[in-house]
Amino acid sequence: MKDLPIHLVLFAVVGLVISGLSAVFAEPEDGRALKGFPRRYLWFLGGCAVFAAVLLAAEKLLARTY
Repeated sequence: MKDLPIHLVLFAVVGLVISGLSAVFAEPEDGRALKGFPRRYLWFLGGCAVFAAVLLAAEKLLARTY
């Protein structure tokens, strides 16, 4: 569990790159891409958090431990 903060920081950095590239390639103008970047980044992190929560809930409810 001690590696969790390091993994979260690394995930945030990778998410920053993914969101940045998607913003640059999705918008034809750089100004609009930079303006929409924070929203895209928060949507990416929020979506990943919801997905992780669903996976953890499914594991807790459906997986059996022997």
